Amino acid sequence: MWKFIVTGLIFCVFALLSLWGIIEYKPRGITAQYKDGVLVLLYHDIVPDQSADRQNRGTITTSRFREHLRALSDSHYQVISMNTFTEFILLGKEIPPNSIVITFDDGYESFYTQAYPLLQDFKMTATNFIIGQSSDFYQPKAIPHLSWNQMREMKRAGMEFYSHTYRLHNQVPVDRQLNCEPALTHAMYLETLGRLETEEEYAARIRSDLSLMERRFTEELGNRAKLLAFPYGAYTDQVKEIAEGIGFQLFFTIKEGLNRQGNNEIYRVNAGEPEMTAHDLLARLEALRY
Repeated sequence: MWKFIVTGLIFCVFALLSLWGIIEYKPRGITAQYKDGVLVLLYHDIVPDQSADRQNRGTITTSRFREHLRALSDSHYQVISMNTFTEFILLGKEIPPNSIVITFDDGYESFYTQAYPLLQDFKMTATNFIIGQSSDFYQPKAIPHLSWNQMREMKRAGMEFYSHTYRLHNQVPVDRQLNCEPALTHAMYLETLGRLETEEEYAARIRSDLSLMERRFTEELGNRAKLLAFPYGAYTDQVKEIAEGIGFQLFFTIKEGLNRQGNNEIYRVNAGEPEMTAHDLLARLEALRY
C-alpha cells in the first residue's frame, strides 16, 4: 500500500515540477524539435574501416558515417533533399520539423562506393559539390573522383550534384614571392608578365570557370538549379556578385548555424572530422538549432 502511495507522490512532484518549468522531460533518444530552419551537414571523404590509416582531417570511416546516419534517424531528424531545401530558402516552401541536409564536398569516388550504399540503407539523400576538372580528366596520382556515369546513376536514386568550381579548387601565386592564396578569391600573379591580373582579367577568369562548370552540369546531368560551395570556404562580395550574375542562387559556406528562409549564404556543420562521434554530432546539432 505504502509503495503505491510513494510512487503516486513522486509522480505528482515530477508533474508539478514539469508544469513549473523546473524539470524539462524529454523522451530518451528524441531530440527537442526545431521548426522553420534547416541544419546542413558537411562531409568530404569516407574510407573503409580497414583503411582507417588513410584518414586525414576531412576523412571518416564507413562505420563512423553509419553511426551518424543511425543517430540522426533515431533522434528523429528529417533528412530532406537539396531541392526541398532550395525551395524552402528561396520560396518559403514548408519543410518538416528537425530538417537536415547532408552535403559532401570535392566529388570523391568514395561518395559512390562508401556513402551511397549507406544512404540508401537509411533511405536518405545527399548532395555532392564536385570539382569539374577532376571528373572530366583522370588523374592517376590523385584520390579517385566521381565519374559522370556514377553521378547519373545516383541522381536517378535521388542524389544531387552541384558546383565546387571547375578548376578553382587550388591556390595561385599572388605576388613576386609566389605566396599563394585561394584561386577563387584572389587575383593571380602572372609571372611571365611580372604583374597581377587586372580586375577585368580576374573577373573574366572566375566568370569563365563558373560558367564552364554549369555547362558541364547541363550537358551531363541536365541540371537547372545553380548552387555553389566555395572552395576552402573562401569567398568575397565580388565572387558572389559574379556568380549571381551567372544565375547562382545559393552559396554554401563552412560557417556554422541554423539556416532560415531568405538567406542565400548557407551555414554548414563540419560532421566529417574523424573524431566526431555520433554523440558529438548530436551535441553539436543541439547547440546550433536555435
